[in-house]
Order: sequence, then structure tokens, then C-alpha cells
Amino acid sequence: MIKKKTRFVLKVLYIMVIKFLNYITRYTNLRFLPSLSIREKYNLEFSQKTRRYILRKNSKKFGKIIIDSTSEETQLCRLGAQYKTNKSSLNLDGHRSGYTAFYNLILNPLINKNCQIAEIGIEKNASTKMWRKYFSKAKIDCFEIDKKKINFALEDKLKKVKYHYIDVEKKEIIIKQFQKVKKKYDLIIDDSTHLFDHQINIIFGVYKFLRSGGILIVEDIYKFKKGYEEEKYYEKIKKIKKYFSYIAFVETSNVNNFTAGWKNEKILVLIKK
Repeated sequence: MIKKKTRFVLKVLYIMVIKFLNYITRYTNLRFLPSLSIREKYNLEFSQKTRRYILRKNSKKFGKIIIDSTSEETQLCRLGAQYKTNKSSLNLDGHRSGYTAFYNLILNPLINKNCQIAEIGIEKNASTKMWRKYFSKAKIDCFEIDKKKINFALEDKLKKVKYHYIDVEKKEIIIKQFQKVKKKYDLIIDDSTHLFDHQINIIFGVYKFLRSGGILIVEDIYKFKKGYEEEKYYEKIKKIKKYFSYIAFVETSNVNNFTAGWKNEKILVLIKK
């Protein structure tokens, strides 16, 4: 009993130290694992066999995976740099979020398939050009509110890419525009406004347009900004989580990451049942 109590105290102290170290380095590229926030509540379970405590996931949050892709350089990373998208940690032209190594891991099976892809938010068409090159057989639908950006993107004359108007501030418009296209998608990526309410609108607006096994990715979630807490996403999405086989946050750590003061190199991955 004394040993059990001692190990409980040691486990709690360990968690507190990790929380403190993560807190004081939150605005740097330093990373202490596991990543535990100051708000994290204890959820300990005692193992009778090993006589040790283990920390369990908070049941009122989605899980989180932290991937350090510093030592990896994929085809998609290089394409991202070539087309100057911030999705790549190798982009020399601006911000870098290090998504491409993770995307290469989970999306590689789609490379040679006649898949359907949707991207919401096109900016300068950079990531669309990357996807077009990476998914050689895919059909890509892009959704954007700014008609000037759409006209600019059309000048690239990308094959099997279509552009559509959308307003992510209004869930009914999201649904209406996706209904017009009349497709089920293997992959939908939100790279639009990065505003919490708009991200929630998109999740509720497009999940029915995913195929079984289809992946929805919400990009550029702020890690420390008030109003973007992971618990808040859970509370908003929990009513439809039954339609997904997997939901988790992913932090794509990389020493090359550069997001200025935003610190928003976190994504939410949802996989349809």
C-alpha cells in the first residue's frame, strides 16, 4: 500500500513537471513529451501486474498525436516547397507548418486511385497545384469565396480541377454548394478562414459528403489562442462523432516550422465510418 501511494505521488509529480515545462516553452520550438497542458486533468489507472500508474486520455476531449517530422522529407514535402505552400516544412517562400510529411503517411494509398478531393480555401492556388501533381488520377473540386482568387487560379489551367463559390460563414451555403457538385469525397481539406465557428460550420456542412473511410482535415488550428481549446471542439462536434470511426488532433512539430506568432500548426483529422 505504501509503494502504491508513493508511485501515485511520483506519477502526479511527473505529470506536473511535464505540464510546467510545456507551459514555459509553449511559444518556442522546444518540445517536452508528453504534451500536457496546465488545464489537463488527471485520469490515472493502476496496473496490478506492473504495479504502476498509467495516464489515460481525457474522455471529454478528442485524442491528440504529436508527430515530429524534422528527419523526414517526402515527395509531398518537396512538391509543397516547389509550389510554395505553407503545408510544407521546406517552403522557402513564407510560412511553414510541416503538414506534408504526415499527409504523405496517411494519404499515400490514394496516390494512384481515381479519387475525389475537395479543398476549401485556395489563396494563391499553391496547395491545389501540389495536390494536382501528387494525386495524378484524382478529380479536385476547390471552393472559395473570393471570385478574384478563383479567376486567378483558373489561369493555371489545371486539368481535372474545378472551382466553386462558397461562404463558410453560413452552413446552409456550404451544404448547398456541395449538393450542387453531387459527389462523395475521399478527402476534404479545410484551409479557409481558420476561424473556430467557420471550422465547425464546415465539419457539419460536409461530413455527409464523405465516402465511407473518407478523411476530413481541418487545418491551421491555434494551439494557444483563447476560443480554440480542444475541449471546445469536442463539445461542438460530439453530437455527430458517432458518424466517424476516428477523430483526433495532430500537431505536426518540425524544427523548420514558422507560423509567426499564430502557432497554429495543428490539424483535426476526422475519418468517416
